[in-house]
Amino acid sequence: MKKLFFLILTATSVAYSADVTLKEPPKTLSKYYPPSSNKMEFLNSMYAMSTAFTGMFTNIQENDWKNAEKWASILKENYLNIGKLVPEFDKGLKKNEINALVEAVKSKDMEKIKFNADAVGKSCMQCHQNYQVSTKIIYHYPSFEMINIEDPVSRTTLEFHNYMKKTADSMKKMRVYLEDGKFDKAQKEGNDFVKRVKGLSQSCNECHNNKLSVEIYQGKELEEKLNLLTKALQSKNKDEVYKTVSWISANNCSKCHNTHQTIAEIKEKFNK
Repeated sequence: MKKLFFLILTATSVAYSADVTLKEPPKTLSKYYPPSSNKMEFLNSMYAMSTAFTGMFTNIQENDWKNAEKWASILKENYLNIGKLVPEFDKGLKKNEINALVEAVKSKDMEKIKFNADAVGKSCMQCHQNYQVSTKIIYHYPSFEMINIEDPVSRTTLEFHNYMKKTADSMKKMRVYLEDGKFDKAQKEGNDFVKRVKGLSQSCNECHNNKLSVEIYQGKELEEKLNLLTKALQSKNKDEVYKTVSWISANNCSKCHNTHQTIAEIKEKFNK
């Protein structure tokens, strides 16, 4: 029984590995993701195959061979369907082994079940190592390139990257003017920074669209800090300006960047 339990863990954990390779998936795969398709045919077949693996071994463990056969057939159907959906993946499929696995379940041959399940599972793992992370980034992660924001300072519509650059420039120029003793210019740039930080909510609302998430990322606490920044600039209190900007950077800017920026940059490189 312990040996069988180990086999189940091995077969149902094929998606995980210590090595991560960001290899661009075949272009054919794009047919099964938005905007080309909303049916998620490829992903549904993958989920069905994973569930069938678990169903087959669960029933073997419970000595329910009839249902084990049923799930083995479902596994085979969805496994072979991968090659039909994406021909580039077809050559990596262990077709003899998936057929032998179904027959082994029918004959209740545990040695052959283990041997062929391992072979099929390793083929899944190899593909996942190459493509799973990159596929998630390309087809599941939202694209910031599609976002346009109205700049509250210039009243023009800017692409997301340009908007973020102007926001960062306002903050850096504010610091420069403060150190140069040009307080009027520092106040102007600081006020522009405040307006642009508040305007960022335009880009967040499509995903962060419930009251709780809005309160966390664009709520009263941030508004209070931005108001403190405005007052500190008016009173020419450099220490308070830096203290408040540091809080905003650590509690808003950095958290969003750490969540989104790295993956967004990888996605852009794949799309070039």
